[in-house]
Amino acid sequence: MLLMDIITWEPKDSEKVKSSYMNYEYPQGLKVIDEWIDLAGYRMFLIYEADDEKVYAAANLPFVGLCRFETFPVMKPGKYMEVVQELAGKAGQEVETSAPGEGAAGEEVLTQIENLEKRIQRLEHHSFIQQEDTT
Repeated sequence: MLLMDIITWEPKDSEKVKSSYMNYEYPQGLKVIDEWIDLAGYRMFLIYEADDEKVYAAANLPFVGLCRFETFPVMKPGKYMEVVQELAGKAGQEVETSAPGEGAAGEEVLTQIENLEKRIQRLEHHSFIQQEDTT
């Protein structure tokens, strides 16, 4: 499972965080996918896979009390849609997973937009005809 951490710290702790990070090695069982630092300051983003909760705890332990961790399970949208379809199928349900503008609801919206565009054209044409008649 992929996890994303948003790691924050107080400005006063920046040197401690920098020093700890420079000497830090991720524990075995934690695979870092990517990491970013917020250029505005005091925040880091990390996407990774952890073998289990023990690895997760070991990874965070050196920074507990120094940083705040917000951890979220994440998944690519395409993969998420596949999982939802599979789970819905097992439950005997049908799930609408089309992208915006696709499927029955999307087609209805497109039809409504086309009808509005035609109506606007008719109103503009009618307005133009009235303007010609008055001059």
